[in-house]
Amino acid sequence: MLKNKKTVPDAGFQAGDLRVDNLSGYVWIGNAEPRFSWKMSSKPGDMQKAYSIQAASSASLLDQPDLWDSGWVGSEQSIGIVWGGSALRSRQRVFWRVTLKNQDGVCSIPSEPAAFEVSLLRNADWKARWICSDAGNPSCSSPCPYFRREFMLKKDPARAVLHVTARGLFEARINGRRVGDDHFVPGWTDFRKQIQFLSYDVTALLRKGKNAAGAILGDGWYCGYLSGRRRNTYGEYPELLFQLEIEYKDGSSEQILSGKDWKCATGPILASDIYDGEQYDARLEMPGWDSPAFDDSKWKPVKVGEPASKSPALVRKCCPPVRRIMELKPVKILNPQKDIYIWDFGQNLTGRMKVRLKGYPGRLYSFHFGEMLNPDGTLYTLNYRSAKSTDYYTCAKNQEDEVWEPLFTFHGFRYLQINGFQYSGAKLEDIEAVAVVMHSDLEVTGSFECGLPKVNRLYRNVCWGQRDNFLEVPTDCPQRDERLGWTGDADVFAGAAAFNMNVCAFFRKWLRDLREAQREDGAVPCIVPNLFDSSWGAAVWADAAVRIPWIMYQRYGDLALLRECFGSMKKWVDYQKNTSKKLIRPKTAFGDWLALSAVETPSELIGTAMFAETARIVGEAAAILGCVKDAVNYDRLSRQVKDAFRKEFVDAQGLLKIKSQTACVLALQFDLLTPEQARKNAALLVKLIRDNGNRLSTGFVGTAWLTHALSKTGNSKTAYDLLLQEEFPSWLFSVNQGATTIWERWNSYTIKDGFGDVNMNSFNHYAYGAVAEWMAAVPGGIRFDDTEPGGKRLIFAAEPDPRMKQVQCGLETPYGKAQSSWKYERGAWKWQISAPCNTRVKLILPELNAKKITLNGKTVKTREFELENGSYEIRMDLK
Repeated sequence: MLKNKKTVPDAGFQAGDLRVDNLSGYVWIGNAEPRFSWKMSSKPGDMQKAYSIQAASSASLLDQPDLWDSGWVGSEQSIGIVWGGSALRSRQRVFWRVTLKNQDGVCSIPSEPAAFEVSLLRNADWKARWICSDAGNPSCSSPCPYFRREFMLKKDPARAVLHVTARGLFEARINGRRVGDDHFVPGWTDFRKQIQFLSYDVTALLRKGKNAAGAILGDGWYCGYLSGRRRNTYGEYPELLFQLEIEYKDGSSEQILSGKDWKCATGPILASDIYDGEQYDARLEMPGWDSPAFDDSKWKPVKVGEPASKSPALVRKCCPPVRRIMELKPVKILNPQKDIYIWDFGQNLTGRMKVRLKGYPGRLYSFHFGEMLNPDGTLYTLNYRSAKSTDYYTCAKNQEDEVWEPLFTFHGFRYLQINGFQYSGAKLEDIEAVAVVMHSDLEVTGSFECGLPKVNRLYRNVCWGQRDNFLEVPTDCPQRDERLGWTGDADVFAGAAAFNMNVCAFFRKWLRDLREAQREDGAVPCIVPNLFDSSWGAAVWADAAVRIPWIMYQRYGDLALLRECFGSMKKWVDYQKNTSKKLIRPKTAFGDWLALSAVETPSELIGTAMFAETARIVGEAAAILGCVKDAVNYDRLSRQVKDAFRKEFVDAQGLLKIKSQTACVLALQFDLLTPEQARKNAALLVKLIRDNGNRLSTGFVGTAWLTHALSKTGNSKTAYDLLLQEEFPSWLFSVNQGATTIWERWNSYTIKDGFGDVNMNSFNHYAYGAVAEWMAAVPGGIRFDDTEPGGKRLIFAAEPDPRMKQVQCGLETPYGKAQSSWKYERGAWKWQISAPCNTRVKLILPELNAKKITLNGKTVKTREFELENGSYEIRMDLK
């Protein structure tokens, strides 16, 4: 019960957007210590000074909570509050709400209730057994197995929950209806160590009397093709685990479990593979197969496997699944050659197509995908390498509409070529096709727009590159025979990713995969989930183990995630120390990947720079987590590595021995130099850029921090020069070549010379999109204060350039929306900013040649201000 509080019905503020484990809506969780967060909705300037959480087993009990009443907790904290009530158990439903007090001691009305449910916490909670069909040929893609079971319910269920997963991919069905709107579930993990599962409330799908449960399985990441033509990485046949738990009003219950009572068969999906595509024969459809009273007399018994209790760890999926996000209509239909028709969707994307077509029984349609077109207008597909990326559909009807969308495959494409209608008696107008955009269903949080259309296109390209590659894991590319979770790509892009979308839960899942892949000696692989036994401990790639948890902590204030990862972070830094010579890292793979510099930046330099930085981060993380000894030790280690870096890589004149842009960037960005050395090498970096025609020469590593290092050393104008450069190599060069995503290479394609190296030439590779982080911080002016993470203290510090004309930037932080908007107008620079409730603001005005400065209409003389949250208008009259 709340005590000693004065509720003011019209207090004017309330807690909203309640979240559990950074997820909104009705949340299923897989841990007994969830974390709570909310946003304060109030008038500008208000701060939360206390909160009270009530949690109960039903919404009606919240006035007298039976699970947790925190009482009044004097705190401004509104993110990452750990459950402090009664011990939670599997299958427990919890309703909760929050009441707040502001700086005046006024109490809000309680928030609207939110709810979550604890899923199955232990393997022992599972009673089902794994089942499969071993009728296929594991050496190649085989027909997808269908599973079904009928069962009787003697009364209407009060509530029914399905816990389900697969070794492979699944679509679950009950009484003829699909369960949920998730796709490519349960997702990708190292199935030998952990398997994700999902939980669904299926009460509305059941009824008294006869019912039917069913599922379709696909090979997916479990036994399909991965990294070229390797198959059966984790097993030979997809398997199903199905546990339907039913409760009745009288308190009784029963379970419908996968096991010996199930039957299996094959149907219309003749083959389905992530790389190769899907083959579907509509003549083999089995109407009603997932409904009661279907004749399954010809179906075969399933093969029953081990009980779930003996499986690798079964863990509730902790991040948003992949879903159908949007549909794109074609912008035009191309006819490059006689009888060749290509649908152009105007945007490179990840997903699949949905098509309406006509034919006759037995007529085969084929669907071919491409990111680009050859000079003659035909599909360019060589860069897909061995990924066939082709779907097939065999018609069942005679000149009647048929609609189809594949189930267990996805493609990276902009263009779709359809063959079949030309010789099926159909006309072009009989065919309708849309592109279905699919990715992990992450909340969009960032926005950026300026007065230059090409820069706006660049930012949209960054966002599309993230959408297209954040599909279950952060992949390098979505189209060729790869699509792997490369750690280096994720590392350099994580800051930009956290601006564009809420990626906290997404990376929480992937970092768990990383920790499981990490070797006992601390070495980190180059891809996660790991498939290779090579390139362990590569500089920048392996540093994802430290940098990404730190970035998640800075952006979301997620202390629990930092704590989860801290042991892994330490292991990686210790590995670097144990395998270095006099604290200088040895040569490792990749280096500054795809750099164009005439002077190679050695991986020893890159690795030593990252060693110093990751040791510093671990020291700071240790201090935050209260690990005092570790904080001292890793801080000392970082300083020692910096000393070693200067002795090895800086000459007697204070300049870096390696005269490359990337070498300068790393030394400056990670504070590896003395102040005088930093001054000299900042000038060297600018000179290297100027000597290169105001163009960059960096690869994946240097590009990530290039503009940051320039702005950090007072050279934002040069950073803008690079952003606005349109000649090769530059960000806008690809825009001028027609790019709608970020490309793998600076010259993946040029109008003049055509395509780059086909062996490795993705047109959807987000790494170079890391510049979006700088765009938000410097042109956009929205920055985080590392000492008060999650946006508790926002720094507004725009550095404008008149060539941009104007900028509008927004970010949905864990506390609410931060906004920054500026423009040049009539001899003045005008800037509007706003910060959400329960935050503080540091305002830093740019170094413009101003004759008068006003803040909210009042003349000011200083350029730095500590302000309460709210909205502010700045005007600088220019001389």
